[in-house]
Amino acid sequence: MFRIGDFSRVARVSARLLRFYDEIGLLAPAHSDRQTGYRYYTIDQLAQLNRITVLKELGFSLEQVGDILRSPALDAAELRRMLQLRRNDAERAVALEEQRLRNIETRIAQIESEGAMSVDDVIERAEPARQLLSLRRTVASLAEGRALIGVLREQSRALLPKNHGCQLVAVAHSSQFESDEIDVEFGYTVDGLDLRVPGEGSMLKLSELVAVERMAVCVRIGLPEDAHLVTAKIGRFIAANGDVFDGPSREVFLQPPDPQRMHEAVVEMQFPLRRSCLDQDRPDR
Repeated sequence: MFRIGDFSRVARVSARLLRFYDEIGLLAPAHSDRQTGYRYYTIDQLAQLNRITVLKELGFSLEQVGDILRSPALDAAELRRMLQLRRNDAERAVALEEQRLRNIETRIAQIESEGAMSVDDVIERAEPARQLLSLRRTVASLAEGRALIGVLREQSRALLPKNHGCQLVAVAHSSQFESDEIDVEFGYTVDGLDLRVPGEGSMLKLSELVAVERMAVCVRIGLPEDAHLVTAKIGRFIAANGDVFDGPSREVFLQPPDPQRMHEAVVEMQFPLRRSCLDQDRPDR
C-alpha cells in the first residue's frame, strides 16, 4: 500500500484533493488507521481516480461524477464518446484548454490499458553523488517551472565554460504532488569542473545530489503534464516489489532541451526507493 503523499506522487493528483475525495465519499482510502488517522491507498485505486479526474475535467460536478461512477455503462468507450463531444466545443478554445484536453486523453489511455500496462521499461539502478549548479524556487504551475530553465541558462552563462555540455537535472523536493505549489530545483551537473563559486548576489548556488543505492528509472518523452503515464508505471513497479519512495524524485534531461520544442524533450524520471516497513513508516495524513 501507498501512504497518501506517495500515492499523490504516483497519480499526480494533489494530496489535498485525495483527502477531500475521502471526506465526500468519492474515493475512500483502502485502509485508514483508526488510532492515527493515517490513510493508505493501493495501486488498483488509480483506475477509479483516473475516472474521477476525467469526468471532472469534462465539466461534471462532483455529485454528477459520483452518480456516473455508479453506472454500469461507464467504460473506456463511453468516456471516449464523452470526450469527443467535449472536444467539438474545446477546439475553438485557447491553448490552455487544448492542454487540458491532452491531459484528459492521457488519463483515458491509462484507463484503456488497465491490466495490460507493462513495467518492462522501468529499471532499478544505483546513482552516484553529483554536484549541481542550481536554482530552486516554489512555482505555481508546471509552465512556470519550465520557465526557470531559461533563467538558469542565462544566470549560469558567465560561470560555465562555453559549450559545457553539462546535463540538466530537475529535483522535485516536495514529498507530495501539488500542481499549484511545486518546490523544484533545476541545475546543471558540474562534476569535475573547476567552477567559480556564485557570488553573493547570484540566484544560483552549488548543491549536491546525494548518492542513491536504489533508484527506479523510466524514460518519458514530452511535457511534464503527461508525466503521470510514467509515474503510474513506476508506481506499479515499486508496488510489485514491496518498496516505497525514499526521498525527492529527479528528472534528468537526456538531451539539451529546446525551449521551442519542449514537447519533444527526452527525460529520465528517477525515484529513490527503499523496502517497505509499514510499522516504521509515518505516512502523511
